[in-house]
Amino acid sequence: AFDMKLNQPSGFSLEQFKTILSDEKDKNKIFANNAEYFYYIEDEYNINGLFVASIAIHESAWGTSNISKKKFNLFGYGAYDDTPYESALTFNSYEEGIETVTKSLIKNYLNVAGTEIYDGETATGKYYHGTTISSINIKYATDDNWSNAIYNIMEGLYEKL
Repeated sequence: AFDMKLNQPSGFSLEQFKTILSDEKDKNKIFANNAEYFYYIEDEYNINGLFVASIAIHESAWGTSNISKKKFNLFGYGAYDDTPYESALTFNSYEEGIETVTKSLIKNYLNVAGTEIYDGETATGKYYHGTTISSINIKYATDDNWSNAIYNIMEGLYEKL
């Protein structure tokens, strides 16, 4: 549902993640090859891994964008609208980018300030407005329709089972 809480795991198994993230649109097999990592972050960081994968799918056009291919950055993380390629961060691997964005979502967007999160850290709650896609959209993306795009991708992924 559009109002699902994203600061909890999807509950899917690793095999289900592999099924869900295997798609003909994944021309470079980036999502198929990283299904295990999207599954891992659920347990490690108490987040819906399919939500994180959906952001990556949307922002990278299934891993076909130049930022995703050349900078291992599936999220356009750090990119500004006027200089997207130049300002986007470069990661050493897709896993590093996935983990960096996941930690940012947990620390800044999905938990109120002071919530115990990972590695003995607490959330800043800097951009916290709730735990749903639309509440994250308030500060995460400049596109007002971002939450609808992410929801549609998630719905499509869930329907694959």
